[in-house]
Amino acid sequence: MSSILHLHFAAPIPAGHRIEITTFEDPRPERKRKSGGAELGLPHISPAILDLDTGIRYLSHAHASTAGNGGNAFRANPYPLVPRAELAVAAVTEATVTACTIVAVEGLGTQHTVLELA
Repeated sequence: MSSILHLHFAAPIPAGHRIEITTFEDPRPERKRKSGGAELGLPHISPAILDLDTGIRYLSHAHASTAGNGGNAFRANPYPLVPRAELAVAAVTEATVTACTIVAVEGLGTQHTVLELA
């Protein structure tokens, strides 16, 4: 049985790679929890992904920093190698990637990822 995982950041993981998916309680600042689906009763799902074959970890800004909305785009930000320790872990699961698509969002300069998992 396959499933689809949508990510709001780039995570170009090759098919066949094993991944660890860590889902947290909503890591966004309280002011951001009031929008983006909460008003519709939609949960905020923003997992951190660890490619178990390469050791590369994929995080969103909310996993790495309590500051603003993405930090400073004009210089490197001092992000950690792992998610913030104070984030409450909701679940940790493993899966195998069977397909990966990266989508560029025009006008925003961001990328989203769609992973098919087995």
